[in-house]
Amino acid sequence: MVILQGNKWNFLIIVIVIFLSLTIFLLTFSSSVKGEPAVVYTVYLDGKSIGAVESKDSFEEFINDKEEEIKAKYDVDTVYTPKGVEIKKNLTYNNDVNSNEDIYNKIINNKTFTVKGYQITITSLDDDHEKKIIYVLSKDIFDTAVENTIKAFVDLEQYEDYLAGTQEEITDSGSMIENIDLYEEVTYKETLISTDEKIFTDVLELSKYLLYGTLDEQETYVVKADDTIESIATAHRLNVQEFLIANPEFTSENNLLYESQEVVVGLIEPLISVVVDVHSVGEEERSYDTEIQYDSSQYVGYQEVIREGENGLYKVTRKSQYVNGQLISGTVANSTEIKPPVNRVIVRGDKYAPSVADLSYWAWPTDRPYTITSSYSYRWGSFHDAIDIYVGYGSPIYAANNGVVYKIGTGCSPGYLACNGRQGNYVLINHNAGGYYTIYMHLKDVLVTEGQTVARGQKIATMGNSGEVYPVPTSSNPYGGTHLHFGVRIGSPYGSTINPLNLF
Repeated sequence: MVILQGNKWNFLIIVIVIFLSLTIFLLTFSSSVKGEPAVVYTVYLDGKSIGAVESKDSFEEFINDKEEEIKAKYDVDTVYTPKGVEIKKNLTYNNDVNSNEDIYNKIINNKTFTVKGYQITITSLDDDHEKKIIYVLSKDIFDTAVENTIKAFVDLEQYEDYLAGTQEEITDSGSMIENIDLYEEVTYKETLISTDEKIFTDVLELSKYLLYGTLDEQETYVVKADDTIESIATAHRLNVQEFLIANPEFTSENNLLYESQEVVVGLIEPLISVVVDVHSVGEEERSYDTEIQYDSSQYVGYQEVIREGENGLYKVTRKSQYVNGQLISGTVANSTEIKPPVNRVIVRGDKYAPSVADLSYWAWPTDRPYTITSSYSYRWGSFHDAIDIYVGYGSPIYAANNGVVYKIGTGCSPGYLACNGRQGNYVLINHNAGGYYTIYMHLKDVLVTEGQTVARGQKIATMGNSGEVYPVPTSSNPYGGTHLHFGVRIGSPYGSTINPLNLF
């Protein structure tokens, strides 16, 4: 009986404990489900939560108030959170939030803040599609800088007439701009820019960057007595046109300099290529050729002029294209003969092998009319030791004088030039007189063989664009860079050079 009474009390105690536990649980649960969940804004840095703030707007205003230095530097009203920072709205029963100051400090130790602006992407249309990125606060800054760059390469008066549509139509002779464009593709994208990037806010600074490809201070030179624009340009690996672009206060290579005057001699390496298409019409002289008739009964040294020569006159319509002030193609659209040339005829003694050149008379190596696109001078920072002649892809190339084909190649000539394929298909002729050699580069087809004797005016190849040329041929422009690189060396195939025009 006593044992049963004890079990009864134990059972009662267990029931009371269970009841109290359930009561506490229900009260706790009831308390937890009462009330509304709180709205907080979780801040993520590169995908990782770094805390929460009460208000997104309040936090962003806090940042904007703290970053007065950035606003003053870029003259903007608003500074934004860094890239990699996200603020997301969340509902939670946990009301613990961080202060704006706490989250700000966590961000500033890892990231830089941003301002609103534009990312300018300049994409080359060559096959490599090289991209250059520029950041600006306003599209107008970039557009104005581009216009300043164009003005560096185009006559200002002609450019303004082109923009206004007031160029005079060509009636008899003259020239006009048909089109101005950039060779590269330029795209704009509005974005938030990190303040650790270079952000252009000044038009003149960006104009300089587009023209020189750098923000470094450009080299200057103090003019000395007897200096000329041409002599200064040559001494600093510039051609005259590049010097005039770097020093826009000069309009011609004939402008006078004064002693102690300071001029800019920095190399121009534009980030954009200003392409200008020009239509021109004018009268051009065509020089007469000299026909040599050989009389084998006379000794070398005998000479008789049996007819004097007269230059001809042609009316030539050209379509010329300039890239950053350099003529790269000069297609002859039409040529009308006004007066034909009359060739000079000379009879000379001929008692030597035809493989020996007659150094008194040289044949022009291409058809006429032609365009000399690069002269024997400095160009783009290095010396161009030949002349570049343009007629058209596949047009004939002629031997400039009698001689023997010393070497032909397809871009590799050990000892003559660096073996890197720059010259493309080429022909090298030894003229067996005076140590003269002539070189014909970037050919399409080679029509002679090594050791072959060639005569003055004989067709030896066709004009092409093999090797290193500009503009680079592409699938959309397969004839880009077409020209003949015609050079003259004396003493050996790799001896000293002379200006080929001196032969004529």
